[in-house]
Amino acid sequence: MKTISILGTGWLGYALASELKNEFNVKVSIRTNEKKEEYINEGLDPYLLNEEKLDFLDELLECDYLFINFPPSKFNNYLEFLNNIYSHKNISKVKKLIFISSTSIYPNEQTIFNEDFEIKNPISQKVYDAEVLIKSRTDVILRCSGLMGYNRIAGKYFAGKVVDSEDVKVNYVHRDDVISATIFTIKNDINGILNLCASSHPSRKEVYLLNAKKHNFEKPIFENKKEYKNRIIDGSKIERLGFEYKYPNPLEYY
Repeated sequence: MKTISILGTGWLGYALASELKNEFNVKVSIRTNEKKEEYINEGLDPYLLNEEKLDFLDELLECDYLFINFPPSKFNNYLEFLNNIYSHKNISKVKKLIFISSTSIYPNEQTIFNEDFEIKNPISQKVYDAEVLIKSRTDVILRCSGLMGYNRIAGKYFAGKVVDSEDVKVNYVHRDDVISATIFTIKNDINGILNLCASSHPSRKEVYLLNAKKHNFEKPIFENKKEYKNRIIDGSKIERLGFEYKYPNPLEYY
């Protein structure tokens, strides 16, 4: 049985680990030891890893596949942390390295963004700098749009609040599709940079009102309308490689 190490076992990483644990030996990184016993009981192999604790990188990087998913906002020095991983002696033994990035690497421009777009003014400089650091040493970079699904319901975060951008088109991807895309790249030996985004881009108003109706929370208040740029993320490249999104329409997520 092959081994996959999942560095960053949060909302996405834990779900991926749960999906793969019957097919792979699954090692996971944990920021604290709080859930260590729980993960062991679930058939996972947890190791402590954070900015101050890098001792277990030897064990974590003894794997066939490596999945890296760390939110930059959780770190004092995100790039230094990534460099510690990528400069480790065991990194060269990994057969396929998959890195979760974000479509916030693209600028705030009204256009359609595919993977060939030349990036000069990213929305997130941290995401851009991270990709520059890891790009030449990474097999697959998955640029995820807004991650939704399950308990992540977009309209919930704006219940009863004033929203001034009702017409802006959304760029979302369901967590299940990110997990499926990860498995797809492994099983089909896909390499490269891939956007992950649902093909349908309804407006925020459509999504938020539907969420409120389905889940019985307060509707947002749409007023003080402002002009915002419609950034459309094109997630079709992976489809041309044979992948099929399970959730191509954010209005059908919940």
